[in-house]
Amino acid sequence: MKLTITRPMIDALEKATDKPDWLIERLEQLKAGPEPYVLGLTNQESTALEELCAMNIRFDAGGKVLPQHQPLDDLSLLVMQNY
Repeated sequence: MKLTITRPMIDALEKATDKPDWLIERLEQLKAGPEPYVLGLTNQESTALEELCAMNIRFDAGGKVLPQHQPLDDLSLLVMQNY
């Protein structure tokens, strides 16, 4: 799977907790390269990425995604749409 992701998604992933080493390395590679940022993933990696996003998304008292976590929610949906 190849995903075209945005700089805000990369920034949000950098702040996420419990990132696997492979993702840390790929984020560094993406940041060093030009846009568009294309993240290639195996099926296992895409599952891990979606789970990571889900674990790091925070909500307000009304159940809405907090604005600073919106890029992670967008990335999670992107992974699911491309599955």
